[in-house]
Order: sequence, then structure tokens, then C-alpha cells
Amino acid sequence: MERDDLLRVESIDYADESGAACRGVSFSLARGENLVIFGPEGSGTEIICPLIAGTVVSFDGEIFFKGRSVESYDYFERHTYRKELGYLQRSYGLINNMSVEENIALPLRYHSRMSSSEIDSHIDRLIDELGLGHCRGLRPVALSWSETLRTAYGRSVALDPDLLLIEHALEGQCLFNSQHFLSALGHRCLRDDRSIIIVTYEPERFVDYSDRFMMLYEGSIVFSGSRSDFIERQNDYLDQYMRSAPDGPMRAL
Repeated sequence: MERDDLLRVESIDYADESGAACRGVSFSLARGENLVIFGPEGSGTEIICPLIAGTVVSFDGEIFFKGRSVESYDYFERHTYRKELGYLQRSYGLINNMSVEENIALPLRYHSRMSSSEIDSHIDRLIDELGLGHCRGLRPVALSWSETLRTAYGRSVALDPDLLLIEHALEGQCLFNSQHFLSALGHRCLRDDRSIIIVTYEPERFVDYSDRFMMLYEGSIVFSGSRSDFIERQNDYLDQYMRSAPDGPMRAL
């Protein structure tokens, strides 16, 4: 490889029962690089994170992580691979009978060699960074939507993963109350030893956080470019999407 690719996705073909599909999707992500993936509902964006995270295992094509095909992993290597990924799912996926503190600490207690005191110190730092001190003992049912987001984010980065997957994190969120999350995400995006993939319907919200943008439509890549390429919008699909306009190469479902 010409650069230090952390992730390489090659010629992925997949379709689920709902009709969501990827058709010949290929891209790579260098260590320290951040990528925003977007597109209209049903475009295939919803499949990207489950494919990379390994929750979808039957597909055509290959996914390489640190130069090795994920398909070649044995049981223990697959377990290690999943620890090297942070996954902030669209549903957030918090455990209902655990507090904010317990949810964030869960990956550390099961997948790290930290002592209890080291874990407590690490969790204290995350809770402070995310502005969750006032609700650290509360369970998810008692949290606001933004507190739920921040708790799920804290859990996803607790192990400081090499690759963080973020899936529709701001959907339905109050942007004012999301500032702690966006601030923490901004600091992580500046690191040159960690990478992030953000899947969203609103790519403009992440202009300051990403190096590259990629758009899918009907399962295929229709735009891929840098931040400046995204801003300039010299692409018919991108321009139509950003204007939410009926005229253009795409049709609304």
C-alpha cells in the first residue's frame, strides 16, 4: 500500500430484505483520516457501519483492516478486531439496567487490563469531558436525548479504538445540547493516530470534522472528494442533495 491504510473496503456487494444495498462500493481510510458518508434514505449508507463492524458477515467483496482481510480472522482475531472498533450506533444501544457510569465503563471492565482504580479514573475523565457528572448515576430511562448520545459516545471511545464508527448520531438531537458531544468529537478528529467514519443524512454538520466526503445513491458511490470538493458542490448528485431539490439525477422515494 502506498500509504498507511487503516481500512480498505473493496468491491462490496450486498442487499438486505428491505432493499438497502451496496453495489461495488470501494474506498480506503488512512490512519488519522476522517470520512463522512452520506446519501438519501435507502441509498446504502445504512449498511456501511454494520459491514465494517462485522455484524453483517455474508457479502461479496473484501474488507481489510491494517492490511489483513477481516474474512481471514479466526475467532480470537475477530474478537480483537471488534475491540479495535468503536461503534456509536444509531439506536445508541445503552443497557437499560446500568447507569451512565456503568455503561461507559462496560468495555473497560470486560476488554481491558486496567485496574479498578485506573478504570474509575478514566471514566471520571470521560464523564467530565462529556458533561455527564450530574447524571452519572442515572439509568438510560431517566436521561435526556442528548445525555443518551453522550453516554453512548463515551462508551464507544472508552477503549480508545483505532477506528470509530458513528451512525446518525445527531438525528433528532438538539444542536445546542449536543455541544459537549461535538466538542469531544472535534478533539478526536484532530488526532493523527485515530480515524473516524461518520454516517449521516446531514453532512454539512460535519464539515469541520472530516477530511473526505463520500455520497451513495441506490447503492453506488456518486460522489467522493475532499472537504473543498464537498463545499464547491461541482457534482449533480451532491448539488441536488444539498438543495433538497426535486430536479436532478435522483428521484425521491
